[in-house]
Parts: sequence; structure tokens; C-alpha cells
Amino acid sequence: MMRKLGYVIMKTVSACLLLSMALVFPPGLRADEVPAALSLDESVAIALKNNHQLLSEAEKVNASEAGIGEAVSAFLPKVEVSETFTRSDNPVIVFGSKLNQGRFAASDFAINNLNNPTPINDWGFRVQVIQPLFNGGKELVGLRRAKLTEESKRMAFERARMEMVYEVVQAYWGVALAGEYVKVAGAAMKSTEEHLQLAEALSRQGMLIGSEVLLAKVHLADVKEMLIKARNREATAKAALNTILARPQDTDFAVSDRLEYKEFRGSLKELQDEALKYRPDLSGMGADVENMVQGVRMAKTDYLPNLNLVGRYDVDTKDMFGSGGDSYTVMGQLTWNIFDGLLTTNKVREARAQKNAAEYAYDGMREGVLFEVRKAFYDLDEARRRIEVSKAAVKEGEEGLRIIKKRFEAGMAKTIDVLDAETALTRARTNSVQSLYDYSVAAAALRLAVGRK
Repeated sequence: MMRKLGYVIMKTVSACLLLSMALVFPPGLRADEVPAALSLDESVAIALKNNHQLLSEAEKVNASEAGIGEAVSAFLPKVEVSETFTRSDNPVIVFGSKLNQGRFAASDFAINNLNNPTPINDWGFRVQVIQPLFNGGKELVGLRRAKLTEESKRMAFERARMEMVYEVVQAYWGVALAGEYVKVAGAAMKSTEEHLQLAEALSRQGMLIGSEVLLAKVHLADVKEMLIKARNREATAKAALNTILARPQDTDFAVSDRLEYKEFRGSLKELQDEALKYRPDLSGMGADVENMVQGVRMAKTDYLPNLNLVGRYDVDTKDMFGSGGDSYTVMGQLTWNIFDGLLTTNKVREARAQKNAAEYAYDGMREGVLFEVRKAFYDLDEARRRIEVSKAAVKEGEEGLRIIKKRFEAGMAKTIDVLDAETALTRARTNSVQSLYDYSVAAAALRLAVGRK
């Protein structure tokens, strides 16, 4: 009896060693081909550098910076160069063209020449400079709005970076969780195989009925299925993280950081105050509100006059490259729209409505931020409590399985008792790693809600 039991134990240990090697080095992967380890910090750095969505957001910031340059250009003079060709027998045009070309003669005063002039060619070259002096303040307001737009886009980019960090953290811990599931399933399969070998040994000795052996085999099949699913989940989680990191989805790697409890400090009130102060999307919305305020001022500029200084130099010739007459003109141009059919009035009304809408949106976002922090804070507290409970459950499950196995070996318990204890321990271990994952993700969600980088 003892010799057979020793043989069973030896075979069980050998099987466990083979199983452990299979879990550590899957088929087709040599020991010297273990995938490279990837830390959480490295994952975040790769995503911030290569993620396509984040690169797209960065280009929006670049576009808004160019908008500031466009607004500055409104203060600078505009220089235009033009070349025109005219051929006409219109009396007025012929008369003026000859004057501009410096070819007007006394014979041109003849009545017949004035009324029926010979067609004339005129090549006109012009350089014109327009310097804005005052256009109701449009240039200054436009520059302010461009800077506010740039600030809003920059804050949106900062928020996108934070959200990207959260996505990486969530995906990274997803890979770690899937790996822990593989370990839990592997431990359950090891324990079930040990029990099955012992049950078969006892059955051969006539100490256990065959139905209990079959029950153990059915349970082993369930555990193997659980291990297959766990490995598939791990592969899927790795592909998801690779996608975020903008790497080939089949790139293999191992996570070097492990799920563990790290205390997150701060009261709810402190965290909410921090969020109101540092959330970039809330600051960006504040910039949008101020932009709408400036929009009202921009609409009102149409009530005011426009004053521009214009300088012009003209050269007129009969032939394109010939000599002719030149002249210059300097003038100040003042325009004032006295009545435009209430167009400006309605533009002002529209701008005010947009400003009011932006203010209401800001107030709504502010309340939403406070709620996000509150919910994340509660979720983190829940996960923290679950960690404590699940740890105790694992210890109790391990002790319970140990006792049941001893009773089974002594003939005082049935296979179903052992399998129930193994199932309970597997569930406790699964809940334990799940609670650590939920806590890690909840901590990342709270950092995101608060606006921490």
C-alpha cells in the first residue's frame, strides 16, 4: 500500500514539473527565446511617442499655433503686385491710357480723334501697399481669439495624453491579469491532476469506486478548458496593448510589473479641489468661454469705422517691355457702415448666445468633473476593501483544501468534496487577482479624473 502510494506521489511530482515547464516555456519557445520584459513606464513612454491618435492631436496644436501667426498678419501691411493688359477703342480709356503712358499729343485733341480714336494697347504694372490703421479692433480681438484657441487645443492635447496613459495602464494590467489567470488555471490543473492520480491509485486498490474517478476526470477537463481560455485571453490582451503602442499586434513580450496594492492617498475634498485646479480639459473649456466673450467683441467691431492707408505706384506702357509713364498715389481710406439691414445687430445676438451656451457647458463640465472624481474615489475604496476580503478568502480556501485532501486520503471525504474545495480556492484566487486589477485600474481612473500626469 505505501509503495503504491509513493509511486503515485513520484509520478505526480514529475507531472507537475513537466506542467510547470510547459507553462513557463510554451511549446515552440526555447528557454533562450523568452520574450523581452516590458515595464509599465516603458509602455507609457512608447505610447506617448508613437500612438497615432495622440500624434493626430499634436498636429491640431500645431495648426492652432499657425492660427496665431495668421492673426498677427492682420497687423502687417499687404503688398500686391499686378500686371494688366488692355486693348480698347473706348474714347475715355484711350484718352486716359495715352495720358498714363506719357504719349498724349496736341493732335489727340482733334474732335475726330477724341470721338473715334484708334485702338490702343496698354500694359499696366502696379505695386500697391495697404496698411491697416483701425478696423474696429478686429485685429486685436482676432489675435486674442487665436491665442485662446491655441490654449484650448493645447489643453485638449494634454487631456488626450492623460487619457492615453490611462488606456496604456488599463491594457498593461489587463495583460498582467490574464497572466495571473493562466497561473491560477495552471495551479488548479496541477491540483486536479494530483487528485486524479491519487483517486486512480485508490480505485485500483478497490478503495474508491469508479464514478469518483470519472468525476475527477470531468473536473480536469473543465480546468483544462479554463486554462485554454486564460491563455487565449492573455494573447488577446497582449495584442490590445500592442495596438495602443502602435506595434505589430503579434509582438510577443512579458510584463515585468506585477499587480500589487499601492496606497493612493488623499481625501475626496482634496482630490476634487485638485481636479478643479489642474484638469486640462476644464481649463480648455474656460479658454473656450473666454473665446466666446471675445467673439461678442468681434461682432461689435462692425459698428465701428475702418481706416486704412493705401500707397500705389503705377507704370503704363504701350508695349510690355517698352518705356512709358509712371505715377504714384497715396490715400487714406475711411469707411463706415451706417446701416446694414440689422446684420451686425443679429451677429452680436448670435455671439452672445454662443457665449451663454459656452458658459452653461463649462458649468456642466465642472459638475461632471466633481462627479467623476467622486465615482473614481468610491470605486477605488471598493476595490481596496475587496483586496482585503479576497486575501482572507484565499488563505481560508488553501487551508480548507488541505484539510479536505487529508480527509480524502483517510477515506473520510469524497471526490466531490475535494473538487468543491478546489473550485472554491480557484474562485478565491481569481477574485484576489481581479480585485488587484480593479484597484490598479481604479487608481489610474482616479488619477485621470483628478488630472494628474
